[in-house]
Amino acid sequence: MYKLAVFDMDGTLLNSKGVVSEENIKALDYLKEKGVKTVIATGRPLELLKKYTIELEVDEYVISCNGSVIAHPFNGNVIHENVIDKDVVISIVEMCEENGYGYLLYTKDAVVSKDNERLRLFKRMGKDFPKEHLANIIETEDSNYIKNNYSPNKILITEKDPIKYEELKEKLSEYEGIEFSQSWRGALDVSPVGDNKGNAVKKLSEYFGILQEEIITFGDNLNDLSMIKFAGMGVAMSNGEDELKEVANYITSTNDENGVAKAIYKFIK
Repeated sequence: MYKLAVFDMDGTLLNSKGVVSEENIKALDYLKEKGVKTVIATGRPLELLKKYTIELEVDEYVISCNGSVIAHPFNGNVIHENVIDKDVVISIVEMCEENGYGYLLYTKDAVVSKDNERLRLFKRMGKDFPKEHLANIIETEDSNYIKNNYSPNKILITEKDPIKYEELKEKLSEYEGIEFSQSWRGALDVSPVGDNKGNAVKKLSEYFGILQEEIITFGDNLNDLSMIKFAGMGVAMSNGEDELKEVANYITSTNDENGVAKAIYKFIK
């Protein structure tokens, strides 16, 4: 019997419109009725989860920033938090500026960024949100201010050009004290070394006293790889990356076909 269910958000629990379907909401309620702890694990910071944690009435800890923060969204309790070394932050921001990469710094309390496509997307998404759902976004064109005043849990770096994207990965591989993974095509999540979703699920399961074989995880992209491998049952979405699907125990339907709900009813009795 599974006692802990862990869900990625974008591309998994959320459909392509960024909405949790009614079918998935019912399935999450079903898990709660069955006594299964239901946890979100995402590359997003808590600030960009407010809408969902409030609407879904999340009552468990949330794994955010790909595992560098494990915290309760409402009571303020923090199980784990780690930040990227300050000198590394400064160097990465300078590298992004030199090469024209988009970048956003995610802290536990804010999203800090220059104007870029991803930031504009977040602002459009929040355009019709009520005030309590809005993220704390700090926008400035002063890169010196950004790199010298914030200690991020994660840096999101974006690059659409495939060649420059591969060059970005090569550049990041030269840094010590970090690890990085793809959260969507054209985007890399940079986290403190050792902070990934798999290790975060391990920490949380130990906190709850839940065995590895009692965990089921759901994901679609490469930043979900570690938790898909770690869980007793790793479920990949049909819309997911091939590398993820190759290591998953089960492949469910797409995020637009309520794949999460279908897998929940298949494995949770």
